[in-house]
Amino acid sequence: MVKHFLFALSSLVVLIELAVFVYRQAAPEWKPYQRTYYEKLAEHLDDPKLAASTLRITQIWNDKLNRADRCTTCHAGIDNPKFADEPQPYTTHPNFPGYISKHPFEKFGCTICHEGDGQALTVERTHGVVHHLDRQPKTGPDLQTACTKCHYELYSTQIDWPEAPMLMKGKRLAMELGCVACHAIRQLGSTAVLAPELSSMGSKTELAFYLVHDFSKIKSPEHTTRAWEWEHFKDPQKIVPGNPNAKNPKDRLPPTIMPNWDLTDEEATALTVFVLSLRDPKVENIPRSYLPALTDHQGFLQYR
Repeated sequence: MVKHFLFALSSLVVLIELAVFVYRQAAPEWKPYQRTYYEKLAEHLDDPKLAASTLRITQIWNDKLNRADRCTTCHAGIDNPKFADEPQPYTTHPNFPGYISKHPFEKFGCTICHEGDGQALTVERTHGVVHHLDRQPKTGPDLQTACTKCHYELYSTQIDWPEAPMLMKGKRLAMELGCVACHAIRQLGSTAVLAPELSSMGSKTELAFYLVHDFSKIKSPEHTTRAWEWEHFKDPQKIVPGNPNAKNPKDRLPPTIMPNWDLTDEEATALTVFVLSLRDPKVENIPRSYLPALTDHQGFLQYR
């Protein structure tokens, strides 16, 4: 009798899961967003027929970057100036046309800068923390970590780029606090060996970072590289206390030698942005045709 009951219960569970799957396929999360976009477009263009446009997944496929971005399935107004005053996800991309004129979507797509999963079609998987991703989606100040994939000149201490204020602030802080005295940061000309090298920190995958860092001391429920780095800048001794009193001498580790600079939240964010902007060009593998002219900064070509 028990076996029959368990069989019936497992069959019911399978049927429920199948029903949920069918429902999600028939009524995916992206459709209401796209339908609302067409309704708004019909109003903007005074053409009621547009409200009944066919709903479909849209995709930007870039063979040179080997990536597919479906972001515009929901962010359909991203390149339409008429949507500048609309809320997300319908609004025009910020700094349009200034930014977009230099980074057209058909050439760059979305995830080359925003990273994350360009093929996902739900809010949770495109804007939330998804732990199986190599790199988490980036918005706000964190987005500035992607600029150095192409713009190597931003590592120069002589350049102050107003389009990436948090990155510039982090670069200045790294120099002012003397980070290069202990950390090798090759982009800044440092080959120091007292602390771990940071030259390719921004090119590490989430898994690669997670496997060699202790997340047990951080407050954030998001066990991401960004969360660890930010809390580490705020209180290095708390995040890396070491284990100097371990019974087994082989397990003894000294606490971090990194000073606690009593950083503000903004300063910690700036340093986090800078450290995660430190990219290895060989890992990023951006085609040379995407790179700006570096006639005034040939040293960065050598780093590549």
